Amino acid sequence: MPVQDTADNAANCLCPACPTYDACMDEKDHRLFCARGKTDCDPEARGCICGDCPVWHSNKLEDYYYCLEGPAS
Repeated sequence: MPVQDTADNAANCLCPACPTYDACMDEKDHRLFCARGKTDCDPEARGCICGDCPVWHSNKLEDYYYCLEGPAS
């Protein structure tokens, strides 16, 4: 089951603390990429903290870099 795009998940999302999260994503208030899909910004992969995220754990996800790759399936 895909990650739900809910206010609770958005509140628990760690995307803004990620080293890959850039000024463009911040300006657009992007987050919860595992549910919403990849960004239309052009960030550089600088590390990933998905494995530390409560949303990642509660949804039993295994992949990383949802901001670059797309939503969890």
